[in-house]
Formats: sequence, C-alpha cells, structure tokens
Amino acid sequence: MAELSDTQRLDWLAAIAAKVKAGAQKADPIALQELGEVARGCRLRMVDSIDRQLGPFDEHHLQALLEVPRERFVRHEDIERSADDVPLPLDADGLATISAPHAYALTYRLLGLARGDSLVELGTGSGYGAALAAFVVGPEGKVITFEIDPALAAWARTSLSASLNIVVVDGDAMTSAPAWRHAPKVAVTFAIDAIPDNWLDSLPDGGRLVAPVGPREGDQRLMLALKRHGRVQQSDHGAVRYVRNRSVR
Repeated sequence: MAELSDTQRLDWLAAIAAKVKAGAQKADPIALQELGEVARGCRLRMVDSIDRQLGPFDEHHLQALLEVPRERFVRHEDIERSADDVPLPLDADGLATISAPHAYALTYRLLGLARGDSLVELGTGSGYGAALAAFVVGPEGKVITFEIDPALAAWARTSLSASLNIVVVDGDAMTSAPAWRHAPKVAVTFAIDAIPDNWLDSLPDGGRLVAPVGPREGDQRLMLALKRHGRVQQSDHGAVRYVRNRSVR
C-alpha cells in the first residue's frame, strides 16, 4: 500500500466499491478487510490535507480521522468517495448528511475534546461523528448522541455496535437538554438559527457547546458557547455549511 500513488489507491478503492454496490462481496470477510485497508490508505492524503489547510490539530484528533472507517458510515453507492473531505447524503432527499471529516476536527478542536471526556452529540446521522469522538475520548470516556430520525438511529446502532462507550438515543435534540443537563461538552451537527436558551442554561460552569448557526446555508457560522461564572460567551469561528435542523420545534 505504501508504494502506491494516491491515484492508484483511489482507483483500488473505486474497484472494491463497485463490487460492494453490486452485492458480490456483501459477506466476504476477506473483501471487507481489503476494503478497510485500502480506504485507510486513501484517508492518509485527506488527513494530511486537512492538517495543512486548517491545522494545526491535536494529533489524536487526526489519528481518529485516519483510523475510524468512514466507509462503514456512508451508503454503498458513496463508498468510493468515503475518503474525500466532503459531506455525503444519508438519504435520497439530502436532508441528512455525513459531514465532511474536517467539520468534526474543527468542532473537536473548539471543544478541546480529550481522552476521558464525556461528550453529548446532537444529531447522530449514521454514527460517524460519534465514532470519531469515541476514539478521541477512549474507553474511559463516553459519548451520548441524539438522533431524530428512527431509521438513522437504527443505522447508527448497527454501525456502532462494537463501541461500548457510545449510547444512541432516539429523540429530538431540540428538547433533549433535560437528558444531558450539566454535560461539559456538546457538539451540534445541524444548523440552527440561534443556540436555544435551554441548551445554554444546561451547560455547567466551564461547559462548552459548538454549533453551526445561521438562517441560510450561505450564512452559517461555527459558534462556540462557553459558560464562565454563570455567564455565556459566544465566539465566531468562521463560515461553515451544514444541513438544517429537521425538528418542528
């Protein structure tokens, strides 16, 4: 793998993806192992690019992007693009997506996510973000993630079944605060018009919440809310693009 060029690795991944899409290798453990190895090799370029363009990042965060198998969290038809730093749809309507890997790196950097932490994620999708976070916090940490779409929650539970430090909760993230009150670190994976007061009230002193905020796709900003001495300070950390909140609340 090391001696192959980026183009050769991507071509190899595309060939395996075509077999998976055709259903020919659905339960073949050797083929699945090959897919995992090739996809990881393709992610090397992605991780290096993210760090060069948007870094520096914590080495453990970069290691999570490299080691977590993103190909397991995308639709079969998108496996070929799983090593690209782009969002990919999780449904036919494009209302739910798996975010670009760099989006998680930016959020975790703002949160200061570290080994042993407890993280609340609002918006599970297929479970990729929770898997990245679980890698970062390690077995002594914990990730609780909320998903409004029952089909996506079921997908995430299947994808994350081997992760003992992740809990997937079916529920509307907008009304989830009573379930995670006093969580020290909260990551939001969908865009909202403004950070709800009940979320901010639920943060403990020293707590951090990161969310994409803005009324339209082209006007979203990545915001950090930090509570200190009972007061919340919000800071702007650049333009982002996320799917919109699907809750009616």
